[in-house]
This record gives sequence, C-alpha cells and structure tokens, in this order.
Amino acid sequence: MENKLYKHMNWPEIESIVYSECSNPEKVLGCHQVSGGHLIQAFFPGADEVKIHDLKTDKTYKAECVDEEGFYAALIPGKGAIGYDYKVLYGDTEKTCPEVYKFIPEFWGDLGEKLDAGILYESYRYFGAHFVERKGVLGTEFMTYAPGAERVSVVGDFNNWDGRVHQMCRIDERGVFGLFIPGLSKGALYKFEVKLLSGLTFLKRDPFATGLEKGEGDACLVLSDGSDEKGNYKRTAVKDRFSVMSIGLDSLLQGDRKPSDIAGYIMSQAKEKGFDLILLPDMTRCDFKNVTDNGTVSFFACNPNLPSVTGLKEIVDELHAHSFKVIGTVEPSRFIADDAGLRGFDGTRLFEGNEREIADRLNFDFSKPFVRNYLISVCDYHVSTFRLDGLCIGGMDRILYLDYGKFDGEWIPNIYGGNENLNGQEFIKHMNSILHKRYPKLITLAKDSFVSNTLTLPLDEGGLGFDYKIHTQFDRDLVKYMERDVRGRSNNHFELTYSPVYIYCEKFILSLLNENYGGDAFKIAERFPFADEDRLKNLRLMTAYMYMHPGRKCLPFAGETPDKFDSLLAFLNEFYKGREEFKDDDTDRGFEWINAIDSEDSVVAFKRKHGKDMLLVIANFSDKPVNFRMGIEEGTYKEAFASEQIRFGGEYKLSGRAKQTSKVRCDGKEDSLAVKLAPFCLHVYEKTPCQTKAESV
Repeated sequence: MENKLYKHMNWPEIESIVYSECSNPEKVLGCHQVSGGHLIQAFFPGADEVKIHDLKTDKTYKAECVDEEGFYAALIPGKGAIGYDYKVLYGDTEKTCPEVYKFIPEFWGDLGEKLDAGILYESYRYFGAHFVERKGVLGTEFMTYAPGAERVSVVGDFNNWDGRVHQMCRIDERGVFGLFIPGLSKGALYKFEVKLLSGLTFLKRDPFATGLEKGEGDACLVLSDGSDEKGNYKRTAVKDRFSVMSIGLDSLLQGDRKPSDIAGYIMSQAKEKGFDLILLPDMTRCDFKNVTDNGTVSFFACNPNLPSVTGLKEIVDELHAHSFKVIGTVEPSRFIADDAGLRGFDGTRLFEGNEREIADRLNFDFSKPFVRNYLISVCDYHVSTFRLDGLCIGGMDRILYLDYGKFDGEWIPNIYGGNENLNGQEFIKHMNSILHKRYPKLITLAKDSFVSNTLTLPLDEGGLGFDYKIHTQFDRDLVKYMERDVRGRSNNHFELTYSPVYIYCEKFILSLLNENYGGDAFKIAERFPFADEDRLKNLRLMTAYMYMHPGRKCLPFAGETPDKFDSLLAFLNEFYKGREEFKDDDTDRGFEWINAIDSEDSVVAFKRKHGKDMLLVIANFSDKPVNFRMGIEEGTYKEAFASEQIRFGGEYKLSGRAKQTSKVRCDGKEDSLAVKLAPFCLHVYEKTPCQTKAESV
C-alpha cells in the first residue's frame, strides 16, 4: 500500500465497517476530501477487484484492497466535487455500482420533536421504503426507527441478503436510520437486518412497509407512494340509516380477475341485496405459512393477495363511482409475535409492553408516544391512500381493558384500581380526534363485544368519539339462542329479550361478523338443530328479527345464498331504510315492548315507531303455529311482511284483510289484537285507516 494512502487509513473505523458495527458508515465510506485529493473508500464483500470510474473524465482508478473481507480504498488527486461509480469484478462478471453514501437522507426540521410527542401523523411519508428522485437520480430511500439497535442494514436480492453491504446511517440522535440506494426500483424485495447491542442479528420486516411479497415468503416490497388524499374524491356524509355488506377480498381473488371485475362483482351483489356501504375486513390480513395461520403481518401493507395497492384503489374508486361508500378495517390492538416482525424490533420492547404472549400475539404498549404515533399513522395511511369513507377499528376489547384474555395476577390495575386501560382510551380519543379533524365526513366504527356507554359518545362529552359501534355480543346472544332446540329456547327466553336493556347505550350496528361463523353468516343455519327446511326458516326468521331490532345492519357476503334469500335481504334493506318507523334507532322512542315474557310459546312482540307512525313486530321462534293476542291501541292493522312468504322461499301467504282490535283487555291495554303466527316466522303489521269491512278479532 502506498504511504500516502496508508496515512489516511483509520483501522478501527475500517474494522467497524467490516464487522458491521458502525451506525454512521457515511463517515467512513464514500468520498472524503483529504490532503492529497479525494479519499474514496468502499466495502464490497467477495469482490475480486474494484475500480473507481470518474464520470467526468472517464478515467478509472484501481482501488486497493486494504482488508481481505472486501474493504477497498483509493486516493484520487484533485479538489472539489467528483462524480464517480464503481466497476466491481466478481469472477468474470463486472458490475457497475453507484455510490450509495453520496445521498444521505435527512430527518429534518421539527420531525423529531413531533415523533417524540407522538404527533407525526403522516410518519409513513418519511419511514419505510420510498421510490424517489434525489439530485436527478432515481432510487429507493429507506428509513426506520430503531433507537436500541447498534446497526441497521437494508438487505435483499440486490445485495444477496448480505447485511454488510448496505449499512444504514444513523441520521438522527433519536435512533432514526436512513439510506438512499440509487437505481433500486419498484418491485424490489427487502428487509432490515438489525444488529443488537448484544451482537445478535435479526432479519426484520419493515414496520412501515406498504407492500409484501406474494406466496409463502414474508419479504417487504418497494412500491410507489400511494397516498393522495388530495385527489379528486370528495367524501360525503353517510346517512344515519344504512346497511353494510362485509365482503372479504380474498374470496374474490381466485383466477386472474382484474380490479374492475372485482369491483363490478361487489357492486352487483350489493345492489341486488340492497346494501349501500361496503366493509372490507381483510385489507391488511395475510396467510404466510412460515409466519402465522392468519393475521396482520404488516399494518401498512394491503393484503398481499390483492392485485396491488393501485388495484385496491381502483376497486374503491369504481365503487365510489357507483355511489357505494367503502369502509376499511384496521386492528391496532396487537401484532404477531414472530422474530421477523415487531417483537423486539431493535432489541428492546419498542412496540410491546412487559406482558406475555397470548395465542402468539403481543399487545401494543399504548403508553409510548411512538406506538400511538405509529398506529394513528396506520389509520391515516389507509384512509388517505384508499380514500375510505369509514374505518372500522377491531380489537377494541384488548385496547380498552387491561385484563382482557389474561388470568388473575397477569395484569396490574390502573391508578384508580380498575381494569380500564387508560392509555388505550387516550390513544382511541387521540385517533378519533385526528381522523375526524383531517377527514370531517369520515365515520369511525368500533368493533367491540362489551357493554359500554362511552364509545360513541362525543369527545367533548367525555366519550371516545366513535360514530358507531359494531356490537358483536348481540349476534353471539342471538345465535346462541337460535342454536337451541325448541324446548331450550323456551327455557332461555332471556337470551332473546336482553339486548334492549343496553341497545341505547351506544349508536349500534348489528352484525353477524363473528369469526366463529367463518365469515359466512349463512353457514349459521348449519348449526341449528333442525331439518334442512326448518333451518332455512330459522335463518329467515333470525335475519328478519335482526332487521326489525333497533340498530343499523351489517351482514357478511356469503357467495351463494339459499334460494330466494337475496329477495328477502333486498326487501328488508328497503323496508328498514325506507320506513319512518325505523328512524329512531338510538333512543327508546323508537322501540317499545308489547310482550317480552311469553317464554312458553317462544314469542316476542314489540313496536317500532316514530312519531305517529308505528309497526307491530311479532316473532314466533317455536315450531308450532301460535294464536297470539297482544294489547295494542285501538285501530285497524294489516299484515305488511312475513319472513315465511312464498316470495322469500317459504309457504306463507299474507292476509289480505285488515284486522280490527277488539275490547279484550291484554298486556295492560283495554284493546287487543289477535293474530295467528306461522311456525318459525316473524310477522309485521302496520296500522291502516279504519275500514268498515275489517275483520274484528
């Protein structure tokens, strides 16, 4: 080695590069002005020869191998800026490699302060992988937050997954690492190699990755930036009475369907059944056999089985073009506890707390500003990128309660001695506040099974600020009741009548989205202890009962439905959204029991009403016809609907004659009405003007 070059060798720094223990490789590698010219140092493990190519003069300078592991250096005379690349020889193959450490990413201005405070709501615009242009050069800029790591590298097919090649620069004292790799384009697979202070190294998925590889691998994918909320879509308010069709995109991705084909299919099904909102429950789910059987692997990446981020945007845009509103789903309560994920990301509990794993999952630690910032950014990214009209937040039980899924002794009460997760509550309030401020017409939904009274209460009234609550306990109680035989129903009548006790505590959406049904509400019928025909009757009865009950409606898409069942759904959706009697879903003004205690016949009767408009709803959950009398205001009533009508697949024909009340005291009323109920059938009567030929009963 020439003496001039030797004088500039800092052997401890070279060793830190060779052993990949350097968090500021830009101080060693690349071009540095020294006495005698430009000192250019590079690390190419496995290279046989390295030359430096001066792009201006077209001259080449052979670099000297100063460490057998692949550390090369050269002293080139001259002053001022120099443009160059490397000619690297591997055996008989020569590769041209750009200088990586020429473009050092910046984490500028007040970004660090916002990150510390947990208010960098668009952190996805800085962290992750972004295909960008820097000083006229296209490439991919990587950035991650790993304050506890000794060193972080970008690895992928482009460097043979060797963590020594592209060591990232610690560009902020907080632990932000960044690197710009010229020429690395969209579609590249990558991960981060994180070296801990203990010396152990782990391959980690990018917490901010917006794409994942398809198939059985779990590498991240470089994509173009997709967030463009400032586009042409103008969000409009959601009507207060609506019905939602939940449809898993995975079920539609068979074959080579184009986004327009998928959107067209969703629209045709929603239109035929009468739904006006579409819920996408699996936008961020995956099924990697080497990671998990199911769950969220990357919170920013859309389901890898989807055509692409652009493809999903096309689907949503097409639905918007035909007046359908779209709700996405995020579950920010926990994450998969695998070594390649968020668990111990930088050698510390950066994302998780001190709790044990439950079902291979870890809960987020909501006391940490970075975690709250990360999860709010997740929500903001999906709303902005896919121009969503609503966002459903799953896993609320785990967010709000310290003892959920834990045994005695595994959780510590809050400062007031209760089981409420105060940090989780503050996270939810913060999230709803920011989302509603940034997207005023957006609705947020909480998916929760606990009885509560603050989820949909406004923030300024001490609530958590959601617009609606998908109450999963309602369908559990209803399905549990429907699974009983006739005698069991009679003995457990309270399961049918308990819901009105809490139904006005929140603004509810009634659903059949329980995972126990496999995402297919119509498979519930297989659980009913009856013959096939009676199972279908009970399915129609259960669905009709749900629509007559206070609360908005949400049903999962089931592909092929029983004969004429789509006609029933279309009627119920139109009936629910078009009748004034269903207008008061959130107060007791819209609902009144007529008879909730007829457990012997398994019959319930109630009113749905708004102002002077009123409907009588009577449901027979037994397998026998029932002659039923109910106390009601004097008047004439005509049958408007029955779940067992012929048009819906049953054998019942509506009575064409109106019925007049008679002076028979019943249910505390002076007047009453007698009706005959079909087995496993729900009937609806509406009040009509007096008719002289009405049947007096």
